[in-house]
Amino acid sequence: MKLNLPTAWLPLIGVAALWTPAMLAAAYTWGHGEYYDYGWFVPPAALWLMARRWQGLDTPLRLPSRRLVLSAAALLLPWILVLRVLGYADPNWRLPTSLLGLTAALVSHGLLAVSRGWRSSLGFGWITLLWLSALPWPTVLETGIVHHLTRWVVGAVAEVFQLLGKPVLVLGERLQWHEVSVEVTDGCSGVRSFQSFVMATWFFTELQRLRPSRALTLLGCACGVAFLVNMARTFALAQIRFTHGKLAFEQAHDALGLLAFGVSGLIFYLLAGKLSARPLRTVVKTVQHQ
Repeated sequence: MKLNLPTAWLPLIGVAALWTPAMLAAAYTWGHGEYYDYGWFVPPAALWLMARRWQGLDTPLRLPSRRLVLSAAALLLPWILVLRVLGYADPNWRLPTSLLGLTAALVSHGLLAVSRGWRSSLGFGWITLLWLSALPWPTVLETGIVHHLTRWVVGAVAEVFQLLGKPVLVLGERLQWHEVSVEVTDGCSGVRSFQSFVMATWFFTELQRLRPSRALTLLGCACGVAFLVNMARTFALAQIRFTHGKLAFEQAHDALGLLAFGVSGLIFYLLAGKLSARPLRTVVKTVQHQ
């Protein structure tokens, strides 16, 4: 029996429905959080990539039975409802949102496996990571990353100043030269670029169908580029503060932030294109003369 077009897309519609509660819960952080405004890009990008991969599958489609769908819905709906109520009670509590994301990831891959087989389901893995990248990280993990990134940036910038002959001291998360100090805040740690490029890695990996080894290479390079560019920005701002004063520092702060993000984004794009380039194949034809 040949399936019509709407019926053939039912499993994918189910996957989108499974991710909807998690994305609705995460939208509060996208709008009010300091680091997650890139999350608005994730749902449309993930839906487009899912449709793109779904169209390219050549495995036969097997729709799950109605009994299986109703049983799963009976189990999932109360669980999702409880998590959404908890999220409404305290939007800053990230555990309900994380559990919604984990539920969506596990159940959606199960649905894809039932519909198209486990091999096809695993092919959606990069898109699942893209979905998950839109969710706020656990507070302990995020705080630890911000703290370490800030300390690394401050320490690296101080070393650069030392190499240039300027005896800059590190006082906690501040750089001090004589009586002038510059504080490196959490927002200047580079965590926003770090999180954005983690998300972008999963997007470009799926878009360009990179192998896992190249995806991990892209992720490592993206994190390295984000750190180095943010370190350069911090160095430039500190130099401006030390030599030109507070007013010049405040005027340059946002502009250098946008410039740093643009430069690191351009480098990331070039790296992604380089890793996706396929080597040219030389076809040698042997002509036999009779």
